[in-house]
Amino acid sequence: MSDTEFVLQTEGLTKKYGRKFVVKDLNIKIRKGDIYGFIGKNGAGKTTTIKMIAGLCRSKSGKMELFNCKSLAEGRKRIGTVIENPAIYPYLSARQNIEAQRILKGVTDKKVTEDILEIVGLGGVGKKRAKNFSLGMKQRLAIGLALVGDPEFLILDEPINGLDPSGIKDVRELILKLNRELGITILISSHILGELAKISTAYGIISKGELVDQFTTEELKN
Repeated sequence: MSDTEFVLQTEGLTKKYGRKFVVKDLNIKIRKGDIYGFIGKNGAGKTTTIKMIAGLCRSKSGKMELFNCKSLAEGRKRIGTVIENPAIYPYLSARQNIEAQRILKGVTDKKVTEDILEIVGLGGVGKKRAKNFSLGMKQRLAIGLALVGDPEFLILDEPINGLDPSGIKDVRELILKLNRELGITILISSHILGELAKISTAYGIISKGELVDQFTTEELKN
C-alpha cells in the first residue's frame, strides 16, 4: 500500500491530564476518500483525539501528519471540524451564519453561501433564526459552517448524538453526499456502531484511550 495517499497519520499519539492517560500510543491511518468510523464508548478518548488533530489541544508525545505535509498548520487549513456542540449564532438565520463564517475565513466568493445552504439542505428555511431549528437542522448548519473554505478532510464529532431517526437519516445522507459527490474524506466519531456501519469504508476502534483495532469494510466482511 505504498502508493496509498493518507490524509491523516498518527504515530504514538499520547495525551495525559495529570497522571491519567486519556489517549495512549495512538496509531491512526486514514486514506484519502474514506469515511472513517471512529468508534468508542463515551470517555474512550475520541473527542480528545479529534481536538489534537484540529490543534485545539496539544499532545504529550507522538507524531502526526496531515496530507503528508511537513507543516501541521498548513495541513489544518485544509480541514473542517464540528466538535462537541455546534458553534452557531442562535439569533441569526442559516444564511447569516454561513455568511459570517465566509467573511471570517476571508472567502471572497459570495456564491459560496448559497451553494453550501443547498448542499446541507437549508436553502429554503429563509429568515428563521437558528435557535428555532430542530437539532438535526442545527447539526446540518454546523456541517455547513465547517464546509466554508472548501475543506478536503471533514472531522465530525458525534454528529448523530441525540438526533431522532429522521435527523440521523438526514445527516447520514449528507455525509454520503459530501464524500461521494464532493470527494471529501470524512472522520466521523460515534459510540453507535450500527449507524456507522451504514456509511463507513474504514474503522478505528478506541477503548480507554488506546486503539484496539483498525480495519476496512472489506476486511470486516472477510
